[in-house]
Amino acid sequence: MVAILAMPFVDRDRVVIGGQSRGGILSVAYGGLHGEQVRGVINFVGGWSGSRCMSDVNPELFKRGARYPGETLWLYGEGDPFYGLTHSRRNFTAFQSAGGTGAFHEFEPPPGIDGHSIVARPRAVGHRRRGLPEATRPAGRGLIGLAGGRQARSRMWRPRPRSIR
Repeated sequence: MVAILAMPFVDRDRVVIGGQSRGGILSVAYGGLHGEQVRGVINFVGGWSGSRCMSDVNPELFKRGARYPGETLWLYGEGDPFYGLTHSRRNFTAFQSAGGTGAFHEFEPPPGIDGHSIVARPRAVGHRRRGLPEATRPAGRGLIGLAGGRQARSRMWRPRPRSIR
């Protein structure tokens, strides 16, 4: 990150870190360890050990991320073969219990796309399935507000008609 922040075209006040799968959990943990370097953290279907693995690795790494001073955004998909929604919600609860703040959103991908692949096919994800109760959502601006909209903008990616030439 030091090399990225040293690049002359990088606005140090607008750096957001994010990752998918293991990159997601590591982004959250990095934010907790180096919160002064990033403005936001986005976790796309993050985890280290899968739903079938009885391990404390995920909650412990996410708890490290709870020290991040801002809000985080967690995006998960239905039918993820590695990190099921129940498993992922437990990780988010552990993160919050350790003092972390953020928003957890679940998406229902279209047929043929599993939930672990939502980051690779953003236009294919039609709508937010459900979020956690209002009390778990972040208040004020912060990462959610950086996009300039309201919480409801989680409608997210809609397919756009394309012309075939």
